[in-house]
Amino acid sequence: KKVAKSRGDINVLLCGDPGTSKSQLLTWVNKVAPRGIFTSGKGSSAVGLTASINRDPETKELVMESGAVVLSDLGVCCFPAADHQLLTT
Repeated sequence: KKVAKSRGDINVLLCGDPGTSKSQLLTWVNKVAPRGIFTSGKGSSAVGLTASINRDPETKELVMESGAVVLSDLGVCCFPAADHQLLTT
């Protein structure tokens, strides 16, 4: 007997010409998704999408903070203009 294999994750890459409302579509998806994070390429680097290490202003200790991809686990992570972000990192 053949058993069908199921994938655990669905990844979608949305490509199109400038001005074709890709960001507006991602904003709508983020609003209707039960769990979603919307981040811009301006606000996070390629590394910052997974995690970042920052210094706590009060204790001066290093702390690790979860990035957008980690926070959207089992949900939707939307980041428009990824091409600009990936080219500059």
